[in-house]
Amino acid sequence: MKSFFDLQKNSAVQWPLFLILIAIELLMSFSFLGYFHVEPISITFAYIPVLLAGCLLGPGASAALGCVFGLASMWKASAPYVAAGDRIFSPILSGEPISSLLLSVGSRLLFGLVIGILYFLAKRAKRGTLFWIGAVSFFGRTIHAFFVYGIMGLLFPQMGFHAFSAFSDILSPSGLATSFAAMLIVLVIYKLWNSAFFLRFQKRMQAVQNLHLTAHRSFLPGFIIAILTLSCSCAIALYFLQRMVYVLKVDGYSLSQTANYNLFHLQIQFLLGILSLVFLVSLFLLFVQRYTSYMRHEAKSDALTDVLNRHGFFPLCEHMLKTSAFQREGSGYFLILDIDYFKQVNDSLGHPKGDEILYKVAQGLRNIFSDSGIIGRLGGDEFAVLLYPPVSRERLEEKLSQFLETVHQIPCDGQNLSCSIGAVQVGTIRDIDELYRSADHYLYLAKNRGRDQFFIGEAGAVPAEGIACL
Repeated sequence: MKSFFDLQKNSAVQWPLFLILIAIELLMSFSFLGYFHVEPISITFAYIPVLLAGCLLGPGASAALGCVFGLASMWKASAPYVAAGDRIFSPILSGEPISSLLLSVGSRLLFGLVIGILYFLAKRAKRGTLFWIGAVSFFGRTIHAFFVYGIMGLLFPQMGFHAFSAFSDILSPSGLATSFAAMLIVLVIYKLWNSAFFLRFQKRMQAVQNLHLTAHRSFLPGFIIAILTLSCSCAIALYFLQRMVYVLKVDGYSLSQTANYNLFHLQIQFLLGILSLVFLVSLFLLFVQRYTSYMRHEAKSDALTDVLNRHGFFPLCEHMLKTSAFQREGSGYFLILDIDYFKQVNDSLGHPKGDEILYKVAQGLRNIFSDSGIIGRLGGDEFAVLLYPPVSRERLEEKLSQFLETVHQIPCDGQNLSCSIGAVQVGTIRDIDELYRSADHYLYLAKNRGRDQFFIGEAGAVPAEGIACL
C-alpha cells in the first residue's frame, strides 16, 4: 500500500523525477510549451506532467502535481488583463475566494488523485497493461475537463457549464490531437522508464545514494547557491520591469497602476519559468555528477563480490578515520577475516564453486554490516570491514556470531564452511596501516585457537591470554 500512496523515500531517482515534473509543470504553465495553437487546432500540454506523475510515481505524486498545476493556473488568472470568464479561477478577482480556490486547485487535485488511481489499476491489469495505460492517457484531457467543469457548474452555475461539458469537444480536431499527443508521450516515457537501460541507471543512482553512509556531505554550499540564484533572478526581473516602465515613459506612455501591476504579474511568471529551467539544468548536472561518482566507485569495486576492492577500501577507510564525523560519533572497529581452508575448497570443488562461496560470504557481510560500515575484499578470500558508528563490544560480538552462523549455512557440497575473524577497536588510532596490522595479528590468534571464531583486541596492544574470544 505504501507504493500506492507515497513515493519511495529511499529512491535516488523517484524523488528527483517528482521535482523534475514540478519544474516542467511550471515551465509549461508559464510558457508556450504548455499551449500550442495553430488554426484551427489548439493543443494544451500543461496537464501532461500530472499524467506522468500518476503513471510513473503513483496517486500521491499526481495529486501533488495537480495542486501545482492548479496554483499556476490560479496565479495566471489573477491578473486584470485576463478574460472575464477566467477570473472565476482567481480568489482575488472572482469575489468568492473559497469557491475559486476549490475550482482552480481543488479540481486539479481531484484530477491528479483520480488519474493516479486509474494508472495504478491499469498497471495491475493481468493483460493489456499498455492498452489500459494508453486509454487512461488518451482520456486524461477529458477527465481533467470533467472535474473542472463539474466543480465550475456547482460553484459558478452562472457560467453555464456542467460536468458533461467536458465531452463537448472530445472528437474535435483539438481534442483528438491533444489526446493522441498525451497518449503517445506517456506511453513512450513509460516504456523508457521500464527499459533495461533505465533500470540499470536507477540501480546505479541507488548505489550512489547508498554511499551517503560513507560520504558526509555538507548541504550549506548548495543552499547558498540556491539563495544566490533566487536573489539574482529576482534582481534581474525587477531591473527589467523598471527598465520597461522607464522606456515606455520615455516614448510618451504613462502607465496606470493596473498596467504596472500587469507588467509585474507577467514578470513574476517569466521569473518562475526561468527558475524552473535553471532547476531542470541543475538536476541534470546532479545526475551527471552522481553517474560519474558511480563509475569511479565501480572502478574501485571488486567485480566478483560487489564490495570495494583493495584500492578502493583502504583510501576510503583512511578518509573516514580523518573525518570529524568519525571522531564525533566515537570509536569503531576494524575487522579482518578469511575463509578457513579455502584453498582446499577451491582444489576439491573447483574455482567456480569457490567464486560462488566468496560472493555469498560478501553478501553475508553486506547483510550484517552494510548499514554501519565499509566492506572490502583485500584479495583471495580475505575481507575487511571498518565499523564507524558507535557500537558496544557486546553488540559487535552478536553481529560477529550472526555472521559466523551465516557462513555455516552457505552450501559447500557437504563440507563445513567457516571463517576466522580478527577485530580491533579503533579508539584513538587513526592510522589504517596500524589497524590493519593489529587486526591481522588477532586474526591469526583466532586461527591458532582452532579457527571458526573471532578475537577482539585493541590496536597497538600486545595480546594476552585471557582476552575474550568465542
